[in-house]
Amino acid sequence: MPSQQGTNRFAIRAGIIGVVGLGLTIGLMILMLKLAGTSTEIDVRLGDVDFRGIVADDLADEISTNGPVPFPDLVGGDRPIWVNHFGSDFTKGWVVFLAKVPDGESGCFVQWVEQEEMFVDFCNPQKQFPADGFGLEKLNWQVIDNELRIEINDLSGASSND
Repeated sequence: MPSQQGTNRFAIRAGIIGVVGLGLTIGLMILMLKLAGTSTEIDVRLGDVDFRGIVADDLADEISTNGPVPFPDLVGGDRPIWVNHFGSDFTKGWVVFLAKVPDGESGCFVQWVEQEEMFVDFCNPQKQFPADGFGLEKLNWQVIDNELRIEINDLSGASSND
């Protein structure tokens, strides 16, 4: 009965294929990491930077009839806004501001009091604000083709485009 000595050709071939496959896998991983780029910065973008879809002339009419309009926070519950309008030109005269009182208690927001025509902090009724939101953080806005757009990510308090 003959016995075979030495290394089997199939074992050598399998070893070579395994080493080449491992080399290709490592090379492809390195290539993917270089193409993907490596950075320690994370850029999170959740949705648009502005709140759209508001028909400006309709909202101006609504406000002239019923007063300022609140919008709930669209992101996390801590940034509801109020929108008010002054004048007859729906392309101008908008004021948009956060309902949260600066340096106020957490979870406390201003409410419109129609009889007084002012905003009042419902946690501290002594804090009152005029209809134009003076004293509250303003948001930028613009009207494009009868659409009111409100910059919801700009919390700098910059003046609006009136």
